[in-house]
Amino acid sequence: MEDIRVVTDDNRDSNADSVIQSCFDLKNPKSFFLFAGAGSGKTRSLVSALEYINAKMGRELKLNGRNVAVITYTNAARDEIKRRSRYNPLFEISTIHSFAWNLICSHTCDIREWLKREISVKKAEAETKLATSRKTTKTYKDTEKKLVKLTQRLEYLDSVKHFIYNPDGLNVENNSLDHSEVIKITAEFLSQKETLQKILVDKYPILLIDESQDTKKDLMNVFLQIQEKYATRFSVGLLGDIMQRIYLDGKDDLHKSIPTTWETPEKIMNHRSRKRIVDLCNSIRKPVDGIEQKSREDKPGGFVRIFVSSRNNPYETEQSILFQMSQITGDAKWEQIKNVKALTLEHKMAASRLGFKNFYESLHNVPSYRQGLMDGSLSVVGVLTHILIPLHQADLNNNPFEKAKIVKENTLIFREKDFALTNELLQELQISVDTLSACWSEKDPSCCELLRIIYENKIFSLSKDIEQMLENPPSEGDEDFQKISNLSAALNSPFSEVERYWEYINGQASFDTHQGVKGLEFERVMVIIDDNAARSNTFSYDKLLGFEPKSDTDIKNESEGKDTTLDRTRRLLYVTCSRAVDSLAIVYYTDDIDKAYSTLLSNNWFAPEEVVIIRT
Repeated sequence: MEDIRVVTDDNRDSNADSVIQSCFDLKNPKSFFLFAGAGSGKTRSLVSALEYINAKMGRELKLNGRNVAVITYTNAARDEIKRRSRYNPLFEISTIHSFAWNLICSHTCDIREWLKREISVKKAEAETKLATSRKTTKTYKDTEKKLVKLTQRLEYLDSVKHFIYNPDGLNVENNSLDHSEVIKITAEFLSQKETLQKILVDKYPILLIDESQDTKKDLMNVFLQIQEKYATRFSVGLLGDIMQRIYLDGKDDLHKSIPTTWETPEKIMNHRSRKRIVDLCNSIRKPVDGIEQKSREDKPGGFVRIFVSSRNNPYETEQSILFQMSQITGDAKWEQIKNVKALTLEHKMAASRLGFKNFYESLHNVPSYRQGLMDGSLSVVGVLTHILIPLHQADLNNNPFEKAKIVKENTLIFREKDFALTNELLQELQISVDTLSACWSEKDPSCCELLRIIYENKIFSLSKDIEQMLENPPSEGDEDFQKISNLSAALNSPFSEVERYWEYINGQASFDTHQGVKGLEFERVMVIIDDNAARSNTFSYDKLLGFEPKSDTDIKNESEGKDTTLDRTRRLLYVTCSRAVDSLAIVYYTDDIDKAYSTLLSNNWFAPEEVVIIRT
């Protein structure tokens, strides 16, 4: 009897999963690139692939001491895939930095030699710069200081017995590597050392990379090279969507680099959003590749509104929009921001709304702090974010065991003493920690107050910049004056600002950045667009929406096939709008409401009733 299967929304993309599973054959492996748009069930496909691998070849892999490697983009994604794969030890699921470090961590001598070469090159560049700079300039003084640090690190390398690295930690020790070094070293070692290539292929015959469009370019290139070299033994599976590439260090031409021998399954369903939201996302995407997703039949309707407003009183404007959306959708939860995920283009916009503006902007004024501040890895404030916040939380939860654990793992007494601890030392430590707790119980202390207690009592390790600020702050005119002044301004903020900053960076606040929510979904989403407040040269919503013309640089890059401001902004808008499940509000701040209104109507993304003017 003929097998007649009814195609439904649930199984419409099942062929893509079948194609992926057909690649998993240890004797005849294939590689694949799964194109999967927003809300298409990419994680579900990944988990299904893992279930298939476990059922078909799990026993054989385990008997031979082999694993399947899965690289994800965030810790949250890693934890979710681990949970859904039932924590099966066959699968080593990690972020790219963790995976890279596990490959190279035992190669101490090679890492040392790499660092010596790298530092020597930077040292020679600094020396050349000194020779061509005037001694009275700031450039000369900054370069001179950089040269001292490079020389000190170079001299220290020979004494290092082993290097350390924590993908989520502070990495402030003299023998620690930073995030960029781990990626660079791994890419170079994999590219040049055949032994390491064979270790990778033998240990992990299957490598699956989620969010592959944003995976570090250098490593992605190497993985593709190794797959080509060991094609009969090594299967690489890439999952992602070029339209959701929002980080500039990803491989921008990934889809063009996929060999013709690879399988390229696609998924056309959007299981996340209601039809109106899917239609808007299709309109945003159409000029790029013409690909359109299909919405589920059981998810009709949905609400989209774009509110056009002047920049006066943004707080009142956004409160008004929350109320209006509750009336438009009939969903009372819109009335409170805690029920809505609000997305801002820049961290600074969220900082002013969430109450950590002084802490954030003061640190953002220091160029060398910016990247770490934006991604949460800034080591100079690591003692606050990684130690004091959990310590304070343990106090609030009245959990002395957690408190003792945090202190034991981080205190200098346990880390520096190589002899038996005396009762006197432990009592001093207990008094010092109690002094910290007393600060929190009495008021909202400044960060400086807490750091001074730590410094004077030698409780935890502090960064050199903080020690300089507390010990001997530079005078005006000194090379470090501006940096330490900004650091001091930031750390004079109340500790609660740091807590709000950390909650935000970790996606636990009502506000988040456009970039920070990739892969997530929310019933109600409010996207806040304000190019003036964002002050970014990387993105421009005014250009994308047709409010401003393309620049000469945009036109030149476009003609040469290069990534443009409009391309980056379009992808970012696609990512943010596609987070919404039921309803979406876009807030567009402008200096010319009437022009913006007519421009929005002309691009046919929104119906007339969906464009709402707010005059304040």
